[in-house]
Amino acid sequence: MDRYRSLMIGHGAIVLFFGLLAGFSFAFALLGEVTLWPLPGSLRFTWAADPDRWRAAHTGNILNGLMIIAAALSLPHLRLSERAMKFVAWGLILTVWGNLGFYFLSAFGASGRGLSMGPNPFGGGDLLSQLNFLVAYPGAFIAPVALLLIARGAFQAARTPAER
Repeated sequence: MDRYRSLMIGHGAIVLFFGLLAGFSFAFALLGEVTLWPLPGSLRFTWAADPDRWRAAHTGNILNGLMIIAAALSLPHLRLSERAMKFVAWGLILTVWGNLGFYFLSAFGASGRGLSMGPNPFGGGDLLSQLNFLVAYPGAFIAPVALLLIARGAFQAARTPAER
């Protein structure tokens, strides 16, 4: 359990870091330029990006990082088999990295926002859009199962506290 917990916290911290970095791109997208104050003659260049996509990359990755860290910290309080714990750990690690890829590919301009393999109302159908879809797709099914396992493990621990 300690190894899984440490891996989840480590991966969560890195995903949080990327979420914080995306906050700079969000600010630059809102401003329409990159300005590095207080440097004299600050570096300025146009930042043509969709603020909504960078907001999603910022907040989404922060929330994913917090989710996996919260899940990791809950592990000692759960009654899970080794197999279930392994699924939770590696499933959520896969999910947060897939979601990070999804958010960043979308922010960097994947048409169709990576919401489908083919064209959709937002565009799409191109290779970048398909890659965007594929990186997050497994997590869309794995994360709910992992979270249900966490819930089951918590309720089992609540029923039999003396056995922990």
